[in-house]
Amino acid sequence: MNPLDRSIFEAFRNGEKHAIEAVYTFYKAPVMRFIVSMVKDTNDSESIFHEVIMKIIRRREKLCTDDGINAYVFTIAKNEVIDYFKKLKKDRERIEDYYKNRIESGDSMTAAEEEEIFTNLEYALEGLSVQRKKVIELSYFQNLSYQEIAEKLMISKNTVKNHLIKAKLMLREQLL
Repeated sequence: MNPLDRSIFEAFRNGEKHAIEAVYTFYKAPVMRFIVSMVKDTNDSESIFHEVIMKIIRRREKLCTDDGINAYVFTIAKNEVIDYFKKLKKDRERIEDYYKNRIESGDSMTAAEEEEIFTNLEYALEGLSVQRKKVIELSYFQNLSYQEIAEKLMISKNTVKNHLIKAKLMLREQLL
């Protein structure tokens, strides 16, 4: 990757719109590749990329061309990805605690409450992409392993895992 032109960099530091757009365009493809390689989800990667760009724009006046802006940009991207995974883990732990406490408290549901939960679950499942819906169905309703699902859908085992994680997060958000 060739370094950013010094005049564009100086204009970027001064907050000129054309230079901000040039920096955005210059870093979009390589940083997105970097983020997607770790996150495996283009929508979440796009959000992370925008956070990276916003941090760079906010700190633009402190940037120096001699300090290696490329390393700085990719360090911010790496830190944003780490924060993303920490948030996923924290959300998962919070949801697991919620259900564990609910089970331990012995809350019993009426038939109407159970019916409402199943209705909400069906509605939430309809909001998933076709591929994620298939992965959920094969995993939970047909009890297939990640490997079996991967072979059946002709995708990688990691893609199966990522689909399950994203689908569960989406379902939890809609059901809580």
